[in-house]
Amino acid sequence: MSAGDDAITGPPAGANPKIVAIYEYWRRIAPGPGVLPGRRHVDPADIPKLLPYLWLVDVVGSPQRFRTRLVGTALQRAGIPLKPGVFMDDPVPPALKETMLSRIREITVSRQPQWRRGRPYLPHAKEVFEIERIFLPLAADGRTVDMLLCLSVLYESTGKEW
Repeated sequence: MSAGDDAITGPPAGANPKIVAIYEYWRRIAPGPGVLPGRRHVDPADIPKLLPYLWLVDVVGSPQRFRTRLVGTALQRAGIPLKPGVFMDDPVPPALKETMLSRIREITVSRQPQWRRGRPYLPHAKEVFEIERIFLPLAADGRTVDMLLCLSVLYESTGKEW
């Protein structure tokens, strides 16, 4: 199964339960209708089983850049080249850089989550064949996206979770 990056109103049917769980949590912590949650609303104690798969990304500057703040242990074990403080576009192959950045920028404009399942843009351990991920916008002021709460599930070529 492969799908493009799309703004969503909810995870698609058949999405990984971890994806569904973080999406439902994100909706639950929103301070009100039409208002995005901010980083201050995210309590790691509420989602301990999801922490290894989570990553946080700061939205910085103009033009916008996306700097990794936190990378979960499952992603670190998979060899993802993102480390805290690294800009997301730095390790991306040049041919994919603008595609990836335009899709992430769209989240900051639309203020909507984005889901994707397909081949990874970034290099991972050779056993990682496919990723499923969701990017969820966060906003300290409830409106202007300043951070992304992300969760990635990794799959082997057999479809088994890595």
